[in-house]
Amino acid sequence: MLIITDINGNTEALTGYKGLKRYRNVNGEKTLAFLILPTEQNAHSYPMVSEESVIDFDGEPYRIKQIAEKSRGTTFIKEVIAVHTFFDLIDDHVYALHSGSMTFASAVQFVLGDTEYTWSIVDQFYAQDFENFGDENRLALFQTLLERYGAEFTLNGTHITFRQRIGNATDFQFRYNYNVKTITRDIKTSNLSTYIKGFGKKNEDGTYAVEAEYTSPNAAVFGIRHAKPVRDERYTTVEGLNTRLQAELIDEPEVSITIDFADLRRAGFPYDVPSEGDDVFLIYEPIGIDIETRLVDIDEEFAEDSLLPIRTTVTLGNIRDSVVDRWASVEKQVSDIIGSDGKVKYNVLDAAVKRATEALQSAQTELEFDNGIIARDKNNPNFLVLFNAAGLGISTDGGQTFRQAITSQGVVTDVLTAGQIDANNISVRGGGETDYSLIDANGFFAKGTAFTVERPDGYKLINNGVANFEFATDMHDPPFRDSGVNINGYWFTTASTVPVSGNYYTFKHTARYLKMQVAFYKTGDGNTGGIRIAKNGNILLVGKSFTNGISDQAAVVGEILTVDLGVPTGEVVSVYLQGYQDIANGNVYFRKIRAWLEG
Repeated sequence: MLIITDINGNTEALTGYKGLKRYRNVNGEKTLAFLILPTEQNAHSYPMVSEESVIDFDGEPYRIKQIAEKSRGTTFIKEVIAVHTFFDLIDDHVYALHSGSMTFASAVQFVLGDTEYTWSIVDQFYAQDFENFGDENRLALFQTLLERYGAEFTLNGTHITFRQRIGNATDFQFRYNYNVKTITRDIKTSNLSTYIKGFGKKNEDGTYAVEAEYTSPNAAVFGIRHAKPVRDERYTTVEGLNTRLQAELIDEPEVSITIDFADLRRAGFPYDVPSEGDDVFLIYEPIGIDIETRLVDIDEEFAEDSLLPIRTTVTLGNIRDSVVDRWASVEKQVSDIIGSDGKVKYNVLDAAVKRATEALQSAQTELEFDNGIIARDKNNPNFLVLFNAAGLGISTDGGQTFRQAITSQGVVTDVLTAGQIDANNISVRGGGETDYSLIDANGFFAKGTAFTVERPDGYKLINNGVANFEFATDMHDPPFRDSGVNINGYWFTTASTVPVSGNYYTFKHTARYLKMQVAFYKTGDGNTGGIRIAKNGNILLVGKSFTNGISDQAAVVGEILTVDLGVPTGEVVSVYLQGYQDIANGNVYFRKIRAWLEG
C-alpha cells in the first residue's frame, strides 16, 4: 500500500496502481513510476494523485513531478513520475559567496546549513580551493560539492552519510544459468582520452610551479586524444599532479552491462539482495564474461498486493556519469524544509536519537541462532546484528564484514554521535604519522591537516592551517643608512653603483613570506636603477631593476616584493632594503611604503 499526501496536507491510502517501479543509482537518484486507474476503492484518493503531492513508499517520500492523463473509454488513467523529496533542495537558494580554501565539512555546512538535513562524514576529504562558490540553488551546489571532493552519499530519511565510495565488496554473483535471464552489453568511447596535461600552483609572474603530462598506454591503440587539462592550485609536486592526471583520465571504453535477473527474494532466498554501489561478480560463459564490477543502477518492479519485487534489472559497469549528468532532467521543485516555527527541527544529537529510536521501533527483524544470535532485517537481509561471546557487531553486507562492532579490544565505528565524550586523548589520523590531529590534556595539535579557526563574524583567522593575518615588522629608528645614502623628502637617494642600505627591518620568522611594498624611480640617462632586499653579508633575497621616472606608477604606489623565507623557525631575522645604479649617472630614489609577513 502506498500513502499519498496532497499539497493541502490531506493523507490517504492509495490503491489501484499498476506497474509500480523504483529507479535508484549510485549517484543518489531515486524515482518512482506507476500507472493508476480510477476504481470504487480509490475514489477517495485518486483525485489526490496530482502535481506536488507526496507519495510515501518504503519509508521514503517522493514528490509527484510529472503526470500524463490518458483516456481509456469514458475514464482517464494517470501515468505518474515522482522524485525523491531530497531534490526539493533545488528551490532553496544560497545567496552567500565563498572564495578560498574550504574543508569538506565547511563546504557541507555551507550548502546544507539551515536545512532539515543532518550528515555524517565517514572518510577523509582534502580541502579544496573555490572562487565565488555560492549564489546558486542548494541542489546545484550539492552537485558541485560531490564533484570537487570526489564524494558519494547515501540518504536515510533526512540524514546524509558521505563516503569516498558507497557500497560493499560482496561475493554476490550474477551468473548464467543461475539468476540471469537476459543480458545486454553497451560500449561507448565518447569520453575516451589518452593524453592529459596538468598545471599546479601558479606563481606571481603567471608561470606554474609545477606542470605535468600523462600519456596512456592505450594511446598505442586509440591514438593521441586530448582530455580537458587539470588546473589545480593545490599541487606543488610532479608526483602528486601525475597521480591526479592518471585518476582523471578515462583511457578505456566505458562499458555498461544491463541484466534482467531472477530476483530470488520472492522465491524464498532472502540473501540475494544487491544494493547500489556494491562490488559484484558477473559470470556469463556464453559471451566470455568473468569479471568483478560495480552495480551502478537498480530498476525494480513491485507487486501491487505485497509490494515485493517481481522483476529487477541492474546495470553494472565502469561509467563515470557525474551527478550533474544524472540529475540534469530534474525539474524545478518546491521545498518546505524548515518547521512551521521557522527553525531547524532537530540538532545533530536529537536527530541521531530520533533515527535510532524510529529504527528500533519500526524494525521488522527475525532472530537466528548461528554462532550467536543474529537479528536480521526482513526488508534487506544484508542488514544484521550479531551478538555472541566475542562481542556485538553490525553488518550491512550480510555478515561478511562488521564495520560497527564492540569487542574486548574496543569499539569500531564509522559514525559516533554522543552528547558528551570523555577521553584521555582523541587522535584523528588520515595519513599516518604525517597527517593527524590530537586532542589531549595539553590541548589541540594538528600536523599536516586542514585546521581552520573562524571568528563569529565569519573571518577565518587560521585557514587550512595557515595564519590569515599580518605579522608586523620593526625598522631601525632613526633610519639605518650606509655611506652614500641620503634622505630627500620621503625618499632614500643614492648615486652608488654598489648596493647600499637605506634601512633594515627586524621580525620574528613566524610566517613563510615577507612582503614589502616599495616605490622607486631614477634620474639620468643611460643608466638602470635597482633595489633589493638582502640579509647580513649582502645575501640577495629578491631584487628589481628599473628605468622608470618619477611619474610612473612604480614611483607613486610602488610594487610588492615577495621573499620566500622558507618554513617558519621562530628565529629573529633582519633584512636590508638597498638601492644602486649600474652606471654613475643621476640618482636612484627608493622608499618603503609598508612591510608585513603572511602565509
